Amino acid sequence: MAIKFNPILGTLFVVVATVLLRVSDAQGGRKGAIVGGWNPITNLSDPEVVKIGKFAIDEHNKEAKTKLGFQKITKGESQVVAGINYRLVISAKDGDSPPHNYLAEVWDKPWEKFRNLTSFRECSIENVEQQCMFTN
Repeated sequence: MAIKFNPILGTLFVVVATVLLRVSDAQGGRKGAIVGGWNPITNLSDPEVVKIGKFAIDEHNKEAKTKLGFQKITKGESQVVAGINYRLVISAKDGDSPPHNYLAEVWDKPWEKFRNLTSFRECSIENVEQQCMFTN
């Protein structure tokens, strides 16, 4: 009995493995990412995570006609779904004003070259920690 290779299932396997490895790398190599669950990103300076943060700022600037400048990512978590959801707290400046924190959510499907800013809001000055808390 010969086993036939199904190219669609083979491609799907490669895509899922790639997504899980990227999430693991962004989390500092942490093993055991839970599919569907939010996991903290421990390596906030990972180039792929920084690219997602800069994308969020750029997209917000286009939509809101603002000129925020990316500073750094101060907190983050990711969720493996049909792609990867990123929830990031991003520090950004508007001109010469001091940096403010923003909570951004981005849905990324790298194998389709698809990336979408799904949410972006400023964290309030009074309750920065509460406003930028992640809620599952």
